[in-house]
Order: sequence, then C-alpha cells, then structure tokens
Amino acid sequence: MTMKRLAKGAIALMTVGSLILSSACGASTGANHASGNAAANNQSSNEAELGQLDPANPTKVTFYSYSLAYPTMKAGMEQLIKEFNDTVGKEKGVIVEGVPDATFQQYKVDISAGKEVDVVQHTFNLLDSSRLGLGFKAYEDVFPKAELDEHLKGISPNALELGKIDGKMYGLAFTFSTPIVFINGKLFQEAGLDPANPPKTWDDVKKASLQIKEKTGKDGFGLSPSNGWVTEGVILSNGGRVLSEDRSKAEFANKESVDAISMWKDLYMNGASAKGTDNELAEQFMAGNLGMYVSSTSLYSGIKKASEAGGWQVYGGALPQFGDKPSIPVNSGSVLAVRPDTPTKNAAVWEFIKFVTGDRGYTIITSQIGYLPLRTGLADDPNGLKDFVEQNPLYKINLEQLSRIQPVAIWPGDSATEMVTAFTDAVVKSVSTDANVEQTLKQAQDQINSMMP
Repeated sequence: MTMKRLAKGAIALMTVGSLILSSACGASTGANHASGNAAANNQSSNEAELGQLDPANPTKVTFYSYSLAYPTMKAGMEQLIKEFNDTVGKEKGVIVEGVPDATFQQYKVDISAGKEVDVVQHTFNLLDSSRLGLGFKAYEDVFPKAELDEHLKGISPNALELGKIDGKMYGLAFTFSTPIVFINGKLFQEAGLDPANPPKTWDDVKKASLQIKEKTGKDGFGLSPSNGWVTEGVILSNGGRVLSEDRSKAEFANKESVDAISMWKDLYMNGASAKGTDNELAEQFMAGNLGMYVSSTSLYSGIKKASEAGGWQVYGGALPQFGDKPSIPVNSGSVLAVRPDTPTKNAAVWEFIKFVTGDRGYTIITSQIGYLPLRTGLADDPNGLKDFVEQNPLYKINLEQLSRIQPVAIWPGDSATEMVTAFTDAVVKSVSTDANVEQTLKQAQDQINSMMP
C-alpha cells in the first residue's frame, strides 16, 4: 500500500492542535455555554434513541475535519468519506458532507451561528471546554449501550479511555499516534552506533547524541520544548503527573516531574541537541542533518521519502525510559466528538462513526493518512494491514506502545486554552533557558490551579 501522508504540514498540525486553539475556544461566551447546555437538556428525553433512516430521503451529516484542510492528509480523508457515502451511506440513507477546518475554529464559528455541526475531528486537550460550551454530547447519551459496546470490541482498551471525561466518552479516539524516536541510520553508523539497537534510556540518548556530534558534526537529538504532547510522556515516564486523576488540579511541579524536565534541560543544553520548532527540527532531520528526532508516525511517509532521496535509511525506537522504569507514552491526534440533535441524526451519525472507526475505516486511516490502527488486530489481518505493517515495521513500535499509553491531558473547564498556554510556556522556559526548573514549574502550576473550575 502507498501512504499519502504528511511531512512538514503535519508537524505544524500537531503544534497547532495543541497550542493555537486559542481565541475561539477561550472566547466561548456565556450565551454559547447556555445554548449548548440547553440543547443537551432538550434532548434528554431522546437519549440513546436511534431514529429511522430513509435511503430515499438521506439524512445529511456535517463532518468538520482538520485533515481535510491539509494536502498530505486530504486524499485519505476524502477517500474515507467517499467510501462511506458510496456504501453504507447509500444503503442506509446518510450523506456525509466534509467541512475542512484548518485552524480548528470553523466548527465553533458555525455552532455560534446556529448551523448544524454534527461530528468534529477534535483535539484532545480542549475537549472539556467544547463539552461545556458547545453542546457536544457523551456517546453513552446518544447511542444505545448494546450497539456501542458491540462496536467498541476490538479497539485497544487503552485507546477507549483517551476521550473520557468524568467516566463518559465525549470523544472516541480517531486519528492518533504515540511518540517515536526516528533515527538516521547513516549518522548512527558514522558515529559507531547501531541504528538497529536504538537508545533505550534517556541516559543512552544523551550518550548517543554526544557521540554523533563528536563523530559527524551533526546534531544528535531533537525534541522541541513546545512540541505540545510528547512532554507529557516524558513527565509520566518518570512517575510524575500533569493533572490529578480527577482533573481538579495541576500537579506537574512535584519532584518526579521536576526531575524529568531537568533531565530534558540537561539534554537540550549539552551542545548536541538541535534547537528550533517542530517544523524546523523535522526539516533538519529530513535533510539528513539530525541523528534522532521524536515525533509522530504520521510523519513517517515524508521521512521515509526524504531518507530514500538522501541515500540513508530511517530506523525507529520507542519513547526512551528513565532507568529501568518502562516509558509511558501519551497520544497525539484527535477524537470524534458528536452533537446530533434528533433521534434520526443520532442514527445517521452512528452509521458514520461505525464505518470510520471500523475495520475498513482504520485500514484507510493507517495506510493512507498514517495514524495508528486502533483496531490492533488489523496489523495481523491479511485482508487488513498485515502487508503494510510488514513493509513498514516502525509501526510495530507504535502498536506495542499502546499497551502502556496514558491519555494526554484534557484540561478542565472554560479556561483550558489559558491552562495549556501556561503549562507549555513553563516547559519551554524550563528547558531552553537558565531559569530554575522547580520554581518555573511551581509558578505555572499555581497559576493554573487558580484558574481551575
């Protein structure tokens, strides 16, 4: 299979998804909040009821998708929608209309304008804000439990936890990855390292990066302090936390978290670590000038193409660990958040959800867009992704990490955007300047806790 996925654009996407969802989310007005809750209350009598669909009079479903707005992901997402419309949609009586949403703002504008916004490819960290202010609904409240339970069989149990808030699923994991250490095999070999035996711990990463710098003159390692999601995996892997389990307070200034960020600061400042944004680091890696780069497998096709053009081979490693503690990756990407407003719309949305998160849907998502197949059995299915995974073994690392994945933080309440900004700014300052790590994180933690609902 041929992957039609992202290179530079996806990196910008990951950054935007984590950091630039600012003004519209933060500007969710009291009127919007009230209207969203009113819509949810108005449907309380119809919860978990599926209406009748009519193939002769199809029900339209609007699907707002950032993937549709990016050239390297557009073809795969269009294929997903077209196959649904041509098969299940035609048979059942559903037509899905894709709406590109490059800036993650259009669905908010259209909801505020009273337009029908049924399904959104939504980033994780601000999902609670949308739930509170924009009328998004829990799956358990609009889809029958028996059908929901049956459909979710075969999806990674850890993945099913990613979009839950207070025990209910407000987003079904859709397109996402775990962190991968991409490795330039040529630079490793020139430095006397074995790319097939990647660094296992952060200490190993530091040693390898310094060795690459010494032997080749190239930077050995790259992870942008403002990456937007990998940071949380670094903290969790050392036993730290970002939010408390009940999401009532920030907890990233404890000793374990401070030690994790201090390790990263030492690695960043050691003279062998690349500096720059995610975009810049990806470009540096694809140009063959960086030994190791941490990012999502959604970049793999672009990286692989660049490596072939540059005459070097790309290898991969799992998220490094601290000592003998297994690493704990978090997820990038999106969930499918829903806000149907009638029993008939419930039924139409449900048919679309089942298709795009079913076997065929995830076969397209992985092979044509590049994200993980959350139905992990497809990796061993000759009619699914078996050949693809065998031809692209780096995906096995990602699949294996699903067994240890923990959800990226879903920041609570209407101030989620401000909280994300404060956390990110504190990490950037801690890692890339001479600021005291503990004091910087504690100040940001106190600031965020003052904003908690």
